[in-house]
Amino acid sequence: MYIVNKLLQLLFAIFIYLLLVGACQTESSPLKLSGHRGARCVAPENTMASIDSCIKYGVEYIECDVCISKDSIFYLLHDSLLNRTTNGEGNIGHWMSADVDTLEAGAWFGEEFKGIRVPRLEDVLRRVKDHSDLSVTIDYRNGGVDRLLALINEVGMLDRCTFTFSDEEDAKELRRLVPDKKVLQAYIRHESDFDRVIEELRPDIAVVWLDSIDSPFVDKCHAAGMKVLALAMNGKRENDADYKKAISLKVDLLGTNQPLYFVKKYRK
Repeated sequence: MYIVNKLLQLLFAIFIYLLLVGACQTESSPLKLSGHRGARCVAPENTMASIDSCIKYGVEYIECDVCISKDSIFYLLHDSLLNRTTNGEGNIGHWMSADVDTLEAGAWFGEEFKGIRVPRLEDVLRRVKDHSDLSVTIDYRNGGVDRLLALINEVGMLDRCTFTFSDEEDAKELRRLVPDKKVLQAYIRHESDFDRVIEELRPDIAVVWLDSIDSPFVDKCHAAGMKVLALAMNGKRENDADYKKAISLKVDLLGTNQPLYFVKKYRK
């Protein structure tokens, strides 16, 4: 009888342990994070410092904006103008790369980042290539889609890049150049655009604002063979309600200015 009681106690302890493990697993979110312009709330946007912060905390995607210089070098820069985030002035397309490389791109964010440069896309791709669990989302601005793909192929990173475009004609050009690659993101701003976007662009990832979607919409995207990237970007303010909604909707990716906050709070 003593042995039977001990065995029952052991089985009960194992049962409780498994329940606790299951509870811990359900607390952790399976969705992947996309750091908007890197980790722009802890380091200057679109810089190596911002990218390195994402690498350090295991963010799966780095979203960055890409512009081209006068001599056809791709750089990370959100605005066509250099004024906001560097000590340069004017459109980057009027600058030679040798001069862009001298610009200061971190002091505006904080004194500790003084001396950071505007990174070349090639250098960013090579940095990310060393981390197999990390991908890059390129928000294309200009420079030629064919030229951009040539650079990415040269580095050997096409399978770890996705692309988003403000001009749908550029998206169609990407589809023509790499028809079999699952690399295209496309904005679906209204549900009424759904069928048109699917037919014309054949995207692999639907990009939508989190506050405009619900579970039926997410299911509809999945049924059409698309992943869902939900955008929840509120400046420097953390928004737990948004993050909990993204988890409950079971979106595939979450675009946020606060990837490190999400990692620390929602990943166990």
